[in-house]
Amino acid sequence: MDGRRSLGQVLLGVLVVLAGVVLLLERTGVVEIDLGMVASTLWPLLVVLAGLTSLLLVPRAWFGPVVITAAGVVLLLDRLDVLDVDVWDYLWPIAVILVGLGITFGAASREQQDDRITALAFWWGTERRSRSPHFRSASLTAIMGGVELDLREADIQGTARIDVFTFWGGVEIKVPRTWEVRTSGLPLLGGWENKTQPPVGGGPVLDVRIVAIMAGAEVRHGKKQAEPVVTDAPVV
Repeated sequence: MDGRRSLGQVLLGVLVVLAGVVLLLERTGVVEIDLGMVASTLWPLLVVLAGLTSLLLVPRAWFGPVVITAAGVVLLLDRLDVLDVDVWDYLWPIAVILVGLGITFGAASREQQDDRITALAFWWGTERRSRSPHFRSASLTAIMGGVELDLREADIQGTARIDVFTFWGGVEIKVPRTWEVRTSGLPLLGGWENKTQPPVGGGPVLDVRIVAIMAGAEVRHGKKQAEPVVTDAPVV
C-alpha cells in the first residue's frame, strides 16, 4: 500500500474521531446516552456507510457496494422493528439469489471491448487479459473469489483507471514496467500492495482505486525475462 492520501481513509478517520467525541461527551456527563442500546440498534449503519463509501470510491465496481449497502439497510430496518419478518430466516434464499446474480453478471462481463475490462468473481476465480494499445479502464469485483488481470501486453495513452472491490477475496493486476501505478482506496480489515516501480523519466499513469474488506489486492510487474547467458569460452 502506498502513502497517497485516499478519500476512503479520510472518511474512516472522521468516523472514528466522531465516535471518540461521542464517547468523551458521554463519559464527562455532557450528554446522557445509553451507548449499549445505541450500538446494538444502530450498528447496521456502519454497514450502510461502508457500502456507500465503497460505491463512492469505486463506482465502476458497483455490484459489491450495492449488495453491502442493501444488506445494511435491511438489517437497520430490522433492528428498528420496521420489518415484521425475521431477516435471518431469509438469509439463505437471498444468498442463493446473489450467487445467481453473480453468475449472470460474470457471464455478461465476458462480452466487452478490449480497452474496457469488466470482471466479476463470486465464489470462483476468473482471469482477464488485454492487449489493447489504448487501454482505458477496468472494473474488478472479487467476492469470496479471485480475479487476475494481465495488462503486460497493453498500453495506455495518457491515463487509465481501474476500480477494484474485493470482499473475502483477492485481486492481482500485472502491468508493464513502463507504467506509473498510483493506488488509493479504503482498507477495512484488509489492504493492498503496490509492488511496482515508477519508470525513470515518467510514463503513462494507471490510477487504481481499491476497496478491500477482509481481503487483499496486489499490483505488480510481470516476471523478468531471463537474461541471455554470456560466456568467455573461446570460439573454436
